[in-house]
Amino acid sequence: MVAWDKICQLKSHGGLGLRKTDAVNLVFQAKLAWKVLWGFEGLWTSVMKHKYLNSNSFLECKLKSIDSPVWKSILRSRVLLRKGLDGMWIKGIAFCFGGIIGVTIPT
Repeated sequence: MVAWDKICQLKSHGGLGLRKTDAVNLVFQAKLAWKVLWGFEGLWTSVMKHKYLNSNSFLECKLKSIDSPVWKSILRSRVLLRKGLDGMWIKGIAFCFGGIIGVTIPT
């Protein structure tokens, strides 16, 4: 029997090069959270925004016990999303500590 940590190592380090499923799952959840945050057009994004956000901010939305398991996992992935947003400039909007501030990059 081989430990999962050994299998997930790089091939050059003696493993099989597989990815850890919990890390991959978190990345996919963060990708869905990114789509909701930026308002990408699509059926899934529209349904989630109308069902769970109403007029609330995605970053400030509270986790409720009646939310679906998928929505709960996406909300939990905001931690990863906030880490990526802190100090990052995107399309003229500065992100700081997970909140949007209205700073425009001069062109």
